[in-house]
Formats: sequence, C-alpha cells, structure tokens
Amino acid sequence: MRSHWVLLVVTCTAVAAHAEPLDPKDLKALTNDPLTAKADRVDGDEAPGGLVTFTFDDGPNPETTPAVIDACLKYNIPATFFVVTQRLTGKRGEVPRQILQRLVEAGFLIGSHSVSHANLKSGKPELMKREIDASLRTLAPQINRPVGMFRPPFGAFNKNGRAHLKKLGMTEVLWSIDTLDWQAKSADKLRAKVGKMIVKQNGGVVLMHDVKPITAMIIADVFDDLEAENCQRLAEKREPIIPVSIHYFLKVGKTQRGIPDEVKARTEAYRTALPKRCSSRPPPAAPAVKTGK
Repeated sequence: MRSHWVLLVVTCTAVAAHAEPLDPKDLKALTNDPLTAKADRVDGDEAPGGLVTFTFDDGPNPETTPAVIDACLKYNIPATFFVVTQRLTGKRGEVPRQILQRLVEAGFLIGSHSVSHANLKSGKPELMKREIDASLRTLAPQINRPVGMFRPPFGAFNKNGRAHLKKLGMTEVLWSIDTLDWQAKSADKLRAKVGKMIVKQNGGVVLMHDVKPITAMIIADVFDDLEAENCQRLAEKREPIIPVSIHYFLKVGKTQRGIPDEVKARTEAYRTALPKRCSSRPPPAAPAVKTGK
C-alpha cells in the first residue's frame, strides 16, 4: 500500500482561534480575517498557471463530507469549504457541527455560502442581512475565528450584494472550473471531465459540492488522477499542476495578498515529495492490444 500524504500544516487557516468567544453582534469582528478578507473578487485566474485550488460548497453533510475530507487528507489537498449554515442549527445540526470542527482542526479554510442557499441576485438589503449576516453570526462563533470569504449561491450576485460584502470586509470567491458535479449521472464521466478541465486550464479554482454522493465517490480518484498527471509531467520534464490553498488566488489590485509561511512550506513540501510519490506508483496500464480479428 502506498503511503498517504499527511496534511502538514494544521494552521492552514492562518487565523488562530480567539481566546474569547466571538460576539455574534459584532459583524466586523466576525469577518476580520487579515489573510482572506478584503481581497478582490476571485474568479480563478489570479494565480500563475500550474496552481489549482479545490473548493467545496453546500456542506457539511454527514453522509458525504467525511469522505471528501478523507480524500483531501490522503492527497494533501488544502481545500476550502463554503458552508450553508442552516445545516449547523438545531438537533439536526449536531453531526454537521462535529464535521465542521473536524474541518477546522485539520486546517481547511472555511467560508460562508449563505444561510439557506438562496438566490441573492436581487441584492435586497433584507435578503443580504438574512442570508449573509445571519450566516456569519452562526458560522464564525461556531469555528471561533473570523470568516473572511463568501461565495454567493449559484454565483448570483449584483452590485448591491457586492457593496454589502465590501461593507462587511469580505472577499467574494467564484471559480474558473465548474465541474457541474451536482447534475452528473456517471461517476466515470465526471472523474474524467474534472481531470480534463484542470489540465486544459492548467489549474484554477475548482468548484465541487461535498454534499453530492457522486462527488464523494470519485473525489479521491480525481486527486489520484492529478497526481498521475503530475508524475507524467515530471517524467517529461514539465511543470506539475500543484494543489494549493486559495491564499494564492487572493489579490488586491495587482498585488498578491500575503501567503503564510506555513502555507508556502506545505506547497514546497508537495513539490519535494512528488518524485518519491511518483516512484512508488504502479506503472500506468498498457493499452489493450488488438488482435485484428
């Protein structure tokens, strides 16, 4: 059995938990993450080619999210999870809250994906308060650290919504690789599609959904395919596509936001360990030989 990656940096969130509980009434404190808040909108083309970051929406789901976490840990993928906070409330939220805590303890970045996954395109002030502000009042105290990033459901937003985010000091995070996993029927086709999109775009921001059984089923294979692609690239003396934290995609104007030293170290550790990982992989299967009959 090949050895698994170890997620080297438990502090990838780069924001320590507060000594005192966060006050749900203080919205600015709930978003004041010095490394992920107040950046320009992320569309997926902000980082140099050859860097890919994986993002997962709509969880936590007790039936599927744990498998996604396990796959990320196995392949050292520093993913970001955008949480729908109605999943965290009440009796039904007990297990999702435990999963969220596992995400935090493992060092994954956490963003808000609204309270109920409502379409926010109208930008009505009351809707913004009900879906964005209320999500922060649930999420930030739950993880006991600020939440600097927001992803609008469906990517539906307008200038009023963006003005509201700016007032809160939050970063809007979109994507450049939409896998459409939510509507996929074939696991094999989805797996192949995701890999092809990452290679074709030479990295970017990948959008997937940790609540979908088909995604939980194939995500480890997607990560393994990326590793296989990188091994092939090394053999051909080409640059690999490195899985990185979303920190690498955060900019203000043309200036990249600060990347924590421990996050840089994790990225370098992936590069350094890749040749050994490749040497321990089984050789790719030879194509079938046609007999001519």
